[in-house]
Amino acid sequence: MWWDKPGSKKTQFDETKPLPFMKIRWIGFIVTGVIFLVTTISLATQGLNMGLDFTGGVQIEATQASPFDVGKVRDEVAKAGFEESVVTTSNNGNTVIIRLPVETGADEVPAISAKVKEILGAGVDVQVPAVVGPKVSGELFMSGVLAAVLAVLAIGAYVWFRFEIKFGTGAFITTFHDVYAVVGLFSITQLTFDLTIVAGVLTVAGYSINDTVVVYDRIREMLKKYKKLPITQVIDISITSTLSRTLITSLATMIAAASMAFLGGPVLFGFAISIVFGIVIGTYSSIFVAAPMLIHLPGRLPGYKYTGAEATSKAAP
Repeated sequence: MWWDKPGSKKTQFDETKPLPFMKIRWIGFIVTGVIFLVTTISLATQGLNMGLDFTGGVQIEATQASPFDVGKVRDEVAKAGFEESVVTTSNNGNTVIIRLPVETGADEVPAISAKVKEILGAGVDVQVPAVVGPKVSGELFMSGVLAAVLAVLAIGAYVWFRFEIKFGTGAFITTFHDVYAVVGLFSITQLTFDLTIVAGVLTVAGYSINDTVVVYDRIREMLKKYKKLPITQVIDISITSTLSRTLITSLATMIAAASMAFLGGPVLFGFAISIVFGIVIGTYSSIFVAAPMLIHLPGRLPGYKYTGAEATSKAAP
């Protein structure tokens, strides 16, 4: 809705002429089907490009008196044949942490350590490398999957409790759709999938449900106000009234995430991309997945009394 302005002749959008989102909901269903199909095929054929957290590998930590040039270190490590390495810093930049995938050879840890020391140069204290074994990496992967599944289930349960079972089911399907789409993006692009991306996926789930709850809350409000209108028209009114809020919030959040993607370096790139894509897919799903679910899921909406016999040409409470 538009905010009231002094002297304005029209303080809100015309609820008798909402945008016809539900007339094109089948296009949304087709897009959703394509997303699900492409993601499933990609996961089945090439899977995910798992990072060190999930595959195991070698972690080398080095310290010097002055801050490291992390960009230079990352380039030198990549030139040495460790393209899939992850380089981060701590201790105000005086400590560099280099993580190498297990394919570099866990049995060759001393040689790898010597190579890294050669890359870093003299005056650098290289600590004893730590090896992340398959068992630890497997546990991390299962913990990440469990966190994502429990988050989606908890979100669905909350909306079920907060609204009704039909809303809860729609929220569960929508959140799963968004999380699955983000995972599909990383499968298709083969960007490294690690614990940082799991954090991004969980962030997307939270953002998705926030947007869905806003739409659902407005639909529930309009169902009480317009009891004699078809559900499609009530949903159109609800989405139109929240559209400006949804777009402005999504755009503002996306700008912040995009800035992190372009300025945060390789370490934050995957996380930021998951947020940007998650915002886009979450905004889309709140309109073309969450709302249409209320039409096609079985059962009646509580308090909704439309039978199809009332006149629908004018929106009157």
